[in-house]
Amino acid sequence: MICLFLLPSIVQAAFGFKLDGTFDKEAVSHAYFEGEFSRVLPPLEAFRSSFPGNATKEDSIFVYKYLSVIYASNPKNRQKAESYMVQLIKIMPTIELMDLYISDNIEAIFKNVKLSYAQQQAYVRGHDEYGRAKNPRDDSLKMAAIIKRPVIRPWFWWTLGGLGTAAFAATAYIAINSNSESKSNTINSKP
Repeated sequence: MICLFLLPSIVQAAFGFKLDGTFDKEAVSHAYFEGEFSRVLPPLEAFRSSFPGNATKEDSIFVYKYLSVIYASNPKNRQKAESYMVQLIKIMPTIELMDLYISDNIEAIFKNVKLSYAQQQAYVRGHDEYGRAKNPRDDSLKMAAIIKRPVIRPWFWWTLGGLGTAAFAATAYIAINSNSESKSNTINSKP
């Protein structure tokens, strides 16, 4: 039989969690900055999958932020990283990853995901699932702008290029002929 007074010393929280079951952000953050990604990943994934309804907004931001960076550090996990980045941006659209001291590559991935997400949200706000504008007036204004826009046809560029080539050829011909005439005059003028 186990004595009850020994129970607290036997029970030990798993890394990333406190004895009361709450998420230990300080321990995870410390291990992350020590470069212990393999140690940090399990509690982050466990928290993400086990406590989605009970997580606070701050906990979710913390978990998705760290998961995004850790998975983005391995090119094989880029899709997973991008998925977590989208989840992070949904929760906090103004978030940045600078405080995690990320590489330029991860920063570029994050900026691309953020831009794509913003474009997708703008499209969803303005269009239904069939691609029709929710406000038909917007589509008619865009079409009117396209119709009024001056269009320069390809023949214009071909003509312009041909005229440029002809002008260059004429200039070269004149330069060559004037140079050869001056040489022939020089040769004929010598006794």
